[in-house]
Amino acid sequence: MLKHLLLTASLLYCLAAAAQSKLSGYIYLDENNNAQFDKKEAGLSGVSVSNGKDVAVTDAKGHYELSVGNDNIIFVVKPTGYHFKNNKYNLPEFYYIHKPQGSPASLKHQGVSPTAPLSKDLNFALYKQDEPTNFSVLVFGDPQPYNEQELSYFAKSIVDDVNTTKQVKFGISLGDIVGDDLSLHTPYKEIMTKLNLSWYNVMGNHDMNYDVKTDSLSDETFEKNFGPNNFSWNYANTHFIILDNILYPDPRDGQGYWGGLRADQIEFIKNDLAQVDKNKLVVVSFHIPFSNEGGDAIRLEDRQAFLIC
Repeated sequence: MLKHLLLTASLLYCLAAAAQSKLSGYIYLDENNNAQFDKKEAGLSGVSVSNGKDVAVTDAKGHYELSVGNDNIIFVVKPTGYHFKNNKYNLPEFYYIHKPQGSPASLKHQGVSPTAPLSKDLNFALYKQDEPTNFSVLVFGDPQPYNEQELSYFAKSIVDDVNTTKQVKFGISLGDIVGDDLSLHTPYKEIMTKLNLSWYNVMGNHDMNYDVKTDSLSDETFEKNFGPNNFSWNYANTHFIILDNILYPDPRDGQGYWGGLRADQIEFIKNDLAQVDKNKLVVVSFHIPFSNEGGDAIRLEDRQAFLIC
């Protein structure tokens, strides 16, 4: 039976149905560190790759194939014993944003610019690393600074005081990274580089685009700044999953938001866990608590669907 550890903070990404086509590529071990799949380099078999709903597994040569539409983020589920290179903000480069039409130009906070057509294989490079089974993870919840002054308080009173030991291997922020001003995402990322750790981020209700009419567009700025908000990876004997569990607008009345999961997210969880050893610890991180005690924070059918995945 899968063991689940849920990380929450108290406080639609939807696949485009139209214009579906096939995408393929290789997951490989970049032995010469040049970020190119050279003929003598080995493809890695058994690695999961997802479009946010479906999960493909690489064959003996490291090859995969997935469906892709007009609004997808293709990402690799990091296998145990490997790592991706980090960008300048220490965010792992495990994904590719495919949005040929880009985000809506009307957004208050900038989204993703139109991306180029995919004309060749989409390959991802991996690098070997040792992963001890006894390790620690640094977890932040709800920094929620509303302006640059409050962000500086966060840097001085929290980040500067963190003592990271060699046992801490990476970190996770559990949402409300900023307080509605999404332009603060970039200075937040700059501050977090002080920790010199690979970092993963959950989207909170204060990290969303509220000037949209569908849930599928509520994460456009988050995607630009952090990448996918539904994804997973492996470290040692543990499988980690990050989920966006905020529905906006609230499907009950179109006002505000509600905790829950879309059907495509449930499918991703099922497809992802189908490739996970049943004896592995599974750690799931999201923003709105799933307990639902004392209120209706979470749509109950989504909570039940999640718990039986």
